[in-house]
Amino acid sequence: MAGNSLAGLVSPQAQALYDLLSARGELKLDVDVDGEAPETLELLRAGVAFRGGEGDALLRPVSTAAALRLLVDREHAELVSRQARLASGWRGLVARLGFQGEPEEPAISSGVQVIATMPEAAAKAVELYAAGTRLVRAAFTVDFETEPTAHRLLLPPASALADGAEYLGLYDVAYSGVPWGRRLMADSAAAGETVRMRKGVPTKLILVDDATALVAVAATGVPALLVTAPELVRMLSDWFDLMWRDSVTPEGDDIPLTTAQRRVVRQLATGMTDEQIAHESGVSVRTVRRHIAVAMHALGADTRFAAGVAAARRGWL
Repeated sequence: MAGNSLAGLVSPQAQALYDLLSARGELKLDVDVDGEAPETLELLRAGVAFRGGEGDALLRPVSTAAALRLLVDREHAELVSRQARLASGWRGLVARLGFQGEPEEPAISSGVQVIATMPEAAAKAVELYAAGTRLVRAAFTVDFETEPTAHRLLLPPASALADGAEYLGLYDVAYSGVPWGRRLMADSAAAGETVRMRKGVPTKLILVDDATALVAVAATGVPALLVTAPELVRMLSDWFDLMWRDSVTPEGDDIPLTTAQRRVVRQLATGMTDEQIAHESGVSVRTVRRHIAVAMHALGADTRFAAGVAAARRGWL
């Protein structure tokens, strides 16, 4: 596994140093390797290398299996932290706007307009989605008052795409679990939208050219807030970008992992063999390998361990 033994969880420079350490067993600090180099400090801080020998003058690696477990645990912790920041940001936005339940009439204040009804919110969504000239970012929950149809789909205008506008669509991973959801994502991608999925999209959101945003207070879409206040638009833009970095590109008939598949992927990430997984899970080796194949395809992973790492990084486990 040399060359990518840490599955992309450290920088290329740190990966190269770890491979050298693994091959030689140890390196002399400030002789074979710079003890203050960024890649050295990265490995030390991650716990995948340590100082040893007389006077702590040697740099030594932990085993690859131990290193991978440490790095995956770190990724999990960072993901939990990012998720918490997202939730906190949304609660802070609603509190900052002083929104308390559904208003009797739409109100306008400080660059924020409350849109109380579904017809108004839907019309504004269609209007904004077609108005982009540079960058349109949209997030979609799977919650609707009624099942969506193709007529309700927001598609990038061909003229806007021809003029260089970019459309990013972030869909809750639950979209891939229902026929209409897969159809909507496929149609959006075919129309020119860059489609990605994420486990847990908290609310519907459309951002147009970093100038205007339409964000739902409830997952179904109403009430909604039309935001033009620059500082709030920036906050929503940062929020979307954070979610986008935690997303995954769907491939083919990609589906969320089942409970059994998630368990197998989690076991893969610990370095267990097919036979060990089968014994622990009480299923056949053939079934284990079928679960692994599905998970690798869904996660776009080239190796079985990479599937475990990718699932951990994307919050699928």
